Amino acid sequence: MSTTDTRRGSLRQLPWVLIVALGAFALIRPVLSIAGAYDSGPLEKPVGPVLLTVLIAVIWVGAAAALRVPRPVPTLLFAGVAYGVLALLLNLALQPFLEDAEVPPVPGMIGILFFNSLLGAALGLIAAGLQRVLHRTGG
Repeated sequence: MSTTDTRRGSLRQLPWVLIVALGAFALIRPVLSIAGAYDSGPLEKPVGPVLLTVLIAVIWVGAAAALRVPRPVPTLLFAGVAYGVLALLLNLALQPFLEDAEVPPVPGMIGILFFNSLLGAALGLIAAGLQRVLHRTGG
């Protein structure tokens, strides 16, 4: 079996439904922005977006740890990519309707995907550490 075949098989074993679900769940942050939830009140900028980002991160890590995802780093890395793709698609879909929905240039799109994949991988490392702690303590 070649290295390419091994990688493909490895990617097939990832929990893709969970990956897409976590990426879609993270869309709550831009959707609330579009809805104007950050314009006033308790979720006013910068508190609201930061609070929601932390909440999303906790849910991603918690889901990977609680579900005992076998490979949390690539799982959450791809959840970050899924979020980036879905956020870009949301922006593209809303562009005709919202004047502030701008499509970033290609380098910006790549940057969004790269940043979110790095964030996902970092959260995956945290989830892996949490899994080790829970496994050691019998949790």
